[in-house]
Amino acid sequence: MRIRSLMAALRGAGLVVIGLGAAASACAAEVLVTAEFAPSALDPGRMVFRNTTPRGTYCSWRPDFCTADGAYSIDVPLQWSKTHEYDSDIRKRFYLGLPAPRAVMLRNTTTGIEAEVRIAIATVSGHLTPGGTSNPVNTVEVLGGCSYVRTGGNGSFVMFGWTVKNPEAPTPCWSRGTGGLPQPADYAMSWFGLGLLITAPSPLSLTDGIYEGELTYTAGGAGSDIDFGDDVTTEPITLKFRFTVSHQFQVRFPSDNPQVHLAPEAGWAQWTDQGRAPIRLYQELPFHLTSSMDFSMKLRCEHDAGNRCGIRNQTLGEVVPVDVGVTLPGMRNLRDGRPAQDTPLSPDDEQAPRFTPDGYLMQRRSTLRFTAGRDAVTEMLKAPGSHWEGNMTVVFDANP
Repeated sequence: MRIRSLMAALRGAGLVVIGLGAAASACAAEVLVTAEFAPSALDPGRMVFRNTTPRGTYCSWRPDFCTADGAYSIDVPLQWSKTHEYDSDIRKRFYLGLPAPRAVMLRNTTTGIEAEVRIAIATVSGHLTPGGTSNPVNTVEVLGGCSYVRTGGNGSFVMFGWTVKNPEAPTPCWSRGTGGLPQPADYAMSWFGLGLLITAPSPLSLTDGIYEGELTYTAGGAGSDIDFGDDVTTEPITLKFRFTVSHQFQVRFPSDNPQVHLAPEAGWAQWTDQGRAPIRLYQELPFHLTSSMDFSMKLRCEHDAGNRCGIRNQTLGEVVPVDVGVTLPGMRNLRDGRPAQDTPLSPDDEQAPRFTPDGYLMQRRSTLRFTAGRDAVTEMLKAPGSHWEGNMTVVFDANP
């Protein structure tokens, strides 16, 4: 008795990419933010997106922020001017109100599958003119919901960098300079920096492809998402996201056309010499799996046997069922969260198990087990010397 051939196929591997870019237009200040996921044998435990966005100025002051997972620093081509009043209401000074975290839906440009990312603002920076003591950010005294990080410049400009004390619920920040400034003092912003904390889903749960989306903040005076205080008018800020995911997937069997020969655990001697019928016939077929993605496993049968595949008596045409189970160390069944240990496979696609890896699996030794149970063996032994066979195809399907 033998199963003539078993084939493995990957039908729908996916790729995910995240990205943002920068471009200025007449109606909005646009920035492209990009990130990617591609598993690496050098760091198999790293299962997060890698920021590929060109680094903003804030990174030169606080590189630890920019190397943290999920942290992105960008410079926005935003321009406006304002008259600063040192001793007036805080909204007449250098003032900054920030929005609470926002959710953005990214869509796979090939499959249309959506993934949600969450955006919080963790740092702010900027470039203001003129320089010198008349510039309200030329101070270490930052009030409200921000903390001082860095100030630098010369007689023609001042650059500043602040952290947001509570990105989850930001409160307004302001500064008024070191005192004794001329009244009033005109100044202008030539670029504005944002440090983003981006929370994205695990790349392991996303199929390959490019995911794109965008988020727009209104900017200007009272009522704007990013509020620069009184008497400021400027364009919106649009963040364009492009997230890329490039999974790795490979299944390696001992041969291109593996064969399975069903036999009793102790061989056929007990049957041929003593007439003791075996309880079952089985064989395990090892293979090696490399994967960083979810996938389901489905059966295709040459001979159907109810909700299982079967092998057929080549003389009489009878078919008996064969149970097929899979063991995938390092993977879990998405339906119940259990380890993929002897998980049954079925030709019914609605019953197909879907697995998710605990991390990046490299050349992980896995097993397919084929078993003809007691009832099948009893039927087969009614025809001594008969030959039973059938083809089965195992499909590794990355499509949801």
